[in-house]
Amino acid sequence: MKYRYYSYVFSLLFVILSLLLISWRGLNLGLDFTGGTLIEVRFDSKVSLGEVRKGLLKAGIEAFQVQDTAQNTVILRLRTDEPKDKALEALKGLGNHQLVRMESIGGVISGELRNKALWAILTALLGILIYLAYRFEPVWAVGAILALAHDVIIVIGAYSLTQFEISLDVIAAVLIVAGYSVTDTVVVFDRIRENLRIRKGMELKNIIDLSINQTLSRTIMTSITTFVVSTVLFVIGGPALSKVMFAFVVGVVVGTLSSIFVASAFVLDIKRMVLKEAVV
Repeated sequence: MKYRYYSYVFSLLFVILSLLLISWRGLNLGLDFTGGTLIEVRFDSKVSLGEVRKGLLKAGIEAFQVQDTAQNTVILRLRTDEPKDKALEALKGLGNHQLVRMESIGGVISGELRNKALWAILTALLGILIYLAYRFEPVWAVGAILALAHDVIIVIGAYSLTQFEISLDVIAAVLIVAGYSVTDTVVVFDRIRENLRIRKGMELKNIIDLSINQTLSRTIMTSITTFVVSTVLFVIGGPALSKVMFAFVVGVVVGTLSSIFVASAFVLDIKRMVLKEAVV
């Protein structure tokens, strides 16, 4: 805990940098949020999705989603700013096919998805807040939510920096990372609560240090194994999977650091400075 002010400085710098990146570079929102064009074609023979993706990328199409259905049918979704003519030309190079339909996905649908994603995030945060306030006490819930907001902002800032496409899958990944981070924090909080009961009279600062050290090996080993798997999937998973796994690669590192250096430190300083409790 004696290093917590250094962690505050680094965390604040990363949060500010992330917010500046988001406001300056913006986010590369995918088809789920921007709307676009849906193209459905039926090939004379079976065509793999890998071949379709390679053909579209070779033609310079970057923002797309592709899926296959029965009877050699492929459904392609393009973002609004992607040229439809190039996409159709790329599909011609994959074999004989028939255009089944081509239609626009309007702003109403994308706006609805955007609102649902926002409500999903807010509902998840509210649920976490209520759970932690009930299981511990409100001040602990505030500390965990502040650390959680810190993690989410930095992960989204990393997406802004790299310009990886953000889809609903990525939003789901960010929520999972948030849950992972809170789980780490709850493990530390549980140990702190147990030590508060066992070691009455010890200063809260020392109890937090003791509790973090007692859970440190568990935190590091869990984080390393998760990070290794996420990194492997990010590197070899292909474009569709990489943009999702990037949230795990960044989120596991940031979440681990915040559960060790940020969440409990927030609780300590809120109790000391805001609630004026004699904790140190």
